Amino acid sequence: RKDDTLAIIFVTVLAVIIWIWSATRTEKEWLVGATLHFKAPEGSSSTITPELKPVSLTFKGPRGSIDTVEALCTQAISVPIASDDGDITLNVASIVNALDSIQSTGAEVITAEPNSLTLNVQTLVTVEASVQYSLPSIQVSNDVTIDPSTVSLQIPKSVRKELPEAISVTAVVSERVLAQLKPGIMHTELAVVQLPESLDGIGVLVEPNRVSLSFTIQSKTDKTTLPQVRVLVAAPAEDYGEYSVSLPVRIIPNVSIEADKELITLINSGKISVFAIVRLKSTDMEQRITSKLVATFLAILEDGTAQQIGATLEDPSLLDIALEIVPVAKPTQ
Repeated sequence: RKDDTLAIIFVTVLAVIIWIWSATRTEKEWLVGATLHFKAPEGSSSTITPELKPVSLTFKGPRGSIDTVEALCTQAISVPIASDDGDITLNVASIVNALDSIQSTGAEVITAEPNSLTLNVQTLVTVEASVQYSLPSIQVSNDVTIDPSTVSLQIPKSVRKELPEAISVTAVVSERVLAQLKPGIMHTELAVVQLPESLDGIGVLVEPNRVSLSFTIQSKTDKTTLPQVRVLVAAPAEDYGEYSVSLPVRIIPNVSIEADKELITLINSGKISVFAIVRLKSTDMEQRITSKLVATFLAILEDGTAQQIGATLEDPSLLDIALEIVPVAKPTQ
């Protein structure tokens, strides 16, 4: 009876082992979501776009292999890409099946969605760029120190050929940070390096991507948009005895201005007016020119003095003011 019990236990254990072995060796198909991470070879200066791409892969293999590959796909699958510059089209199933990490699982991809992918490979060249600064909503006294004053850019070789020899980037401190700083004190703040529009969104790398700005705030500034600004002509007084000047259009619409915060408050209240100034020389009058650009924008203060302010227009052509200059008829003797 004891021998029968041992035999039953042995047979049961053996049956379980055979069942487990059979279950792990039974092939099945399984759909798995994965992310492919395309990488240039080690030491290469190339970029690959897109760098990451989600795909749906149908694997076939023993149950144990499917479990292993499913766990592997919980993280991005690294796919090395060695190619010359330009576009390349890859078969997704083929490139995944060729990976050592996938082959070692014993499973293989039988279908993929999408079936193929097009990648763009670009070799990068290193360029040194000077750093300018942007401190919105403040006026500074003395110089602004930038450290470091240059950064390294890695730019696609094909793009570099179209760019000027000298390239600059802009270091920007956010208005939120600047609003918390007091005037009259030296401040040192980290600024984010921003690329010019021509280099934005094309895979340019910046090192370092932050620089230090040291500056002293003279005053806080503010912005506002005036629905219209009157045009005034300034010319030598003696010329008005010889010529009269009229303006077909006396108003410039929608002018955005920036000035000291207190001054902007007075402008918005209507206590101070802003004018666009066109300066004419004696030779302009003699030649009877038909247009001239606005020279400056002035806020006329309550005491009669003027303060220059910054101004921008969506349509800069409106700064070219039409003129009608005619000689003054002299009385007959």
